[in-house]
Parts: sequence; C-alpha cells; structure tokens
Amino acid sequence: MTDITCNVIKDLLPLYADEALSSDSRALVEKHLAACEACREYHHMLRTPEETLQKKRADDQAAFRRIRSRLTRKRLITVLVTALCVAALTFGLFYGFVLHETYIPYEDSGLYVADGALRSDRRFYKVRGIFSPDGTSLFLYLTTTAYTEHSREESSFAGSPVISLDEEALKTTWEDDDGTVTEQVCREIYYVPEEAADRFLHGMTYAGETPEEIQKSQERQIGEMKAVSVLVWQDTE
Repeated sequence: MTDITCNVIKDLLPLYADEALSSDSRALVEKHLAACEACREYHHMLRTPEETLQKKRADDQAAFRRIRSRLTRKRLITVLVTALCVAALTFGLFYGFVLHETYIPYEDSGLYVADGALRSDRRFYKVRGIFSPDGTSLFLYLTTTAYTEHSREESSFAGSPVISLDEEALKTTWEDDDGTVTEQVCREIYYVPEEAADRFLHGMTYAGETPEEIQKSQERQIGEMKAVSVLVWQDTE
C-alpha cells in the first residue's frame, strides 16, 4: 500500500482528524501528507472550521470576561455612589436634627437670676457669648436644635445655670502689646437680639488704624449693641 491515492487519503482524513485511525493507517496518512501538498491543503480545510470555532470560543470567553469586569465595576460604582448618597442623607438629617442651631428669642429664654447664677427654665443647646473689649460687659444668647426641642423635659431642666455670676467666672484677662497684664470683671450681661447674633459667628471687628480710632470704634459698636440688647443682669454693688 505504498501507492495510496489522494482519494483514499481524503476519505481517511476525517477519521485522521478524529484520531479514529489505527497507528499503521495514521502513519500512512502522515507520510502521504508530508509528500502531497494538495492533500495537506485539503487537510487544512478540514481543520479550519474546528480551529475557527475554538478561536471564536476563546474570543467569546474574553468578551464575556470584559463584560463581566465592566459590570463588576459598574456595580461597585453604584454601591459606592449609593453609600455616599446614604451617608450624605444621614449626615444631612443628623445635622438638621441634632446640630443645626436656631436662635432662642429673649421672650422664650426663661432667664432669671437666682443663687449666684443666671439661670433658665427651658432647655437650650448652647450659650454663645462675647465680652466687650474692656471686659466689663458680656453679650450672650441661647440656641436650640430640633433634637433639643424634641427631647426636652422642662421639669428636669428647670433652673439650669447659664453662667455663674461669681467674680472668677466673670473675670477676663488680657495682655497689652507692651506686656502689661490687665484683669477686669464683668459688671453687666446683655441678651443679644437675633438680628445682631451673626456678629458672634464672625467676631466683632473694629475699624481704625490708630489706637484712638480703634477705641472709638469699639465704644460706638458696644454702645449700639447695648441699645438693641436686653439687660438681664447688672452688678449693683
């Protein structure tokens, strides 16, 4: 069987491709393929569909991995964006309910003087205040929050001290440019109206270049603050 025709080889090639030939027949086919270009091309044509299918499968798997990777990134981004939105909403609700301060008008402050302190009959969140430059006057106001209002128990909070009126609590100390240390005790406390309360958030500033100009600016602004504020305590001794 040394002179096997190409037709016989072509009949055997499908079995050769499926590895269904005996070792002797397989050796004959391989020997013929080595010498016959036409049969090699025919063999190549038989192999091409399988190779193409394998390549397509590989390409599909790669495309699937890319799609899965993109979907994973999108899911991750969605989770992160959702988490950020939830965090922002939670913080917004927390800030609005617990931290956001609102001004308490003097009429609702429940302030009175008793037992050496300025006290209040209502629950409040914070006391905000500032001393005048010479330390003799204190301007303050109370704030509340939605949480404070929602959870207040007037009976247990009644008479809570806002500020002690003893000398140490009302004493201010400052140092001049030349190193001179001065102490002053507050002699009067004012409750600031809402329209003037913003000054406490940014600090009171005084115009002028020379010490005399600054002092005049201080005196003018302090006088204006006293004129619109309510005097809630004054040392009469």
